[in-house]
Amino acid sequence: MKHKLLWEFPHSLDTDRLVIRKYEEGDGEKYFALFERNNNRKELEEHVDEAKSVKTAEQAEIRIREHEAEWVARKRLVLGVWLKETEECVGQIWIEPNKWEVPAFELGYFIDTGYQRRGLALEASIRALQFLFEDLNAHKAIIITQDTNEKSWKLAERLGFMKEAHFRESHIKDGKRWGMFHYGMLRDEYRTTFKD
Repeated sequence: MKHKLLWEFPHSLDTDRLVIRKYEEGDGEKYFALFERNNNRKELEEHVDEAKSVKTAEQAEIRIREHEAEWVARKRLVLGVWLKETEECVGQIWIEPNKWEVPAFELGYFIDTGYQRRGLALEASIRALQFLFEDLNAHKAIIITQDTNEKSWKLAERLGFMKEAHFRESHIKDGKRWGMFHYGMLRDEYRTTFKD
């Protein structure tokens, strides 16, 4: 099998309404704006590390450049979700290699709260799955989400992922307990769901 650093694959993925692309130098300002509007920072702080750690436009630009380095090293593929019409950053997709030898990848996502209920998360996630199974030749895609994050696990199920495990009340913070759902989709399941 070819070494992961030698793999070539697209840096930009299009859908009808979206461009899902690798972050580039200079994207920090729009990335920062994403967390600052529509109560996104508060809504995402339990689920997305950057919602807590990126407090300035400069920190956002640093984070963008860290994402670029992760991409080059094939440690994590983080893509911004941009509206074609306005070029506004409205979300993020991230793909984390779980096991390159399988190959299996974890998929994560979020969409600006001001743009939810428009099918953008579904549209972006379907395109991300196409990237995973057709460009990265994944055998398996994985979604891991808190059992309290109903929007996330409902999207996983709508995409056709199978619930493989529920680690009940496995986490606690400030006296509040929650568990984790683990979902999986195999290549043949992807083909059946999206190619037939």
